[in-house]
Amino acid sequence: MLDCISEEYSRADKRLNNVYKKLMGVLKPERKKQLQEAQRLWVKYTEANCQFYYDPDGGTAARLSANECSVSARISRSEELEQILQFEVDTK
Repeated sequence: MLDCISEEYSRADKRLNNVYKKLMGVLKPERKKQLQEAQRLWVKYTEANCQFYYDPDGGTAARLSANECSVSARISRSEELEQILQFEVDTK
């Protein structure tokens, strides 16, 4: 199960990085700075939040929950950035 989640994490992380780069490519300089700061804060929050799921006394289930949290967060963030990217493209 951990191997499957690891593969899913890799796909979700790649998707997130790709959409982030595309979005950075269409934003004005001041908006790029805002996105960079928001993304830094998002990463910090996501790491802290998903680490909370990893209860040292929770065994394998806690590890799975923490990893699933990271995957789900990346998928959600990718969808959010894709919507912003679409809006930016449509309004230009």
